[in-house]
Amino acid sequence: MLLSLVTGCYAAMRALLAWAAWHHTPRHAAQPLVSVIVAAHNEAATIPALLESLLSQAYPCYEVIIVDDRSNDATQTMLAAWPARDDRLTVVRLDDVPADATPKMHALARGIDRARGELLLLTDADCDVPPTWIAGMAAAFGPRIGVVIGYVRLRAANGTLFEQVQAFDYFHMMAMTAAATKLGRPLGASGANLAYRRVAYDAVGGFDAMPRGAVADDMLLLQRVLDQTNWRAAFCDDARAFITTPAEPTLKQFLNQRARWMAGGAEVLGRNWPLLISSSLLGTINGLMLFAPLFLRRRDLRRPALVMILGRVLADLLHLGLAARRLRATDLLRYLPLWIVAQLPYTVALPIYSRLAAWGWGGRRAQ
Repeated sequence: MLLSLVTGCYAAMRALLAWAAWHHTPRHAAQPLVSVIVAAHNEAATIPALLESLLSQAYPCYEVIIVDDRSNDATQTMLAAWPARDDRLTVVRLDDVPADATPKMHALARGIDRARGELLLLTDADCDVPPTWIAGMAAAFGPRIGVVIGYVRLRAANGTLFEQVQAFDYFHMMAMTAAATKLGRPLGASGANLAYRRVAYDAVGGFDAMPRGAVADDMLLLQRVLDQTNWRAAFCDDARAFITTPAEPTLKQFLNQRARWMAGGAEVLGRNWPLLISSSLLGTINGLMLFAPLFLRRRDLRRPALVMILGRVLADLLHLGLAARRLRATDLLRYLPLWIVAQLPYTVALPIYSRLAAWGWGGRRAQ
């Protein structure tokens, strides 16, 4: 009975998400002033390429603000000459952070203090940004849209199988977020490709109003806009605005990243019931599938166990197949079977790791 109930609920969730995945987000022609804000900490290896991309955007009116957050590598030196080359660029240097502030949120807030744009676009210093990024994201802002969540794809810089499966896992999270947002219930967002209408940002107090010690800058601010204002969120499925960021090269770095994300998700879980339901369903079916070999040995459970396994695979393929076409990620679908298998121990291991291990962001440990 339990196996059939969970399978039915899981398949229904995937079917609903598949229906939403195929709908396009409307596009709009307005081109307001846009401010791009990037928080950078020891990004000497990537900042030149990012600046070249950001200052070559096919959009008529924008500015770029880079916040150098206490970098102690060559980042500060590299940034020093850029404003003279292009007056659309502003560099803000931070030499300290309040003891009770989250470094990245503090850096973004100080950059936004200098922003003049009606729209605020955020990305990370290690991202690859196409020249149509600003135009694509800006076009997703309809009259009642206060937040636009953009698509991020992981790139397998070293071409390893681990990175490829990781890229599929990230695509899965993006596909869930895209469909849920189109249904009016965002599950979260990625700070690597995210935009706010300035009035919506100001209405909730911005990053300075976030709880001290919080780690989920992207999810927390999005949730506050949805909870405290009448602004809505949209997902930008325009391929012009898709960006990439590197996958984590090692298992330790991957677990560190996901432990941080898990902590961030916990910060909004009580106020985001779609996230609670979807994560609970996924965790439950993964937990049951861990015991599938035992179920298959029992005659009375063999049929529901087989239905559960087949139903899980088909439901995933339905939703993620449609999402992959919409998000131009069909090449990742080959990793679906391996991802399902890897999900089973991962579901158990990650909560344990997040409890026992110290993790951080950008080389800085969590407090």
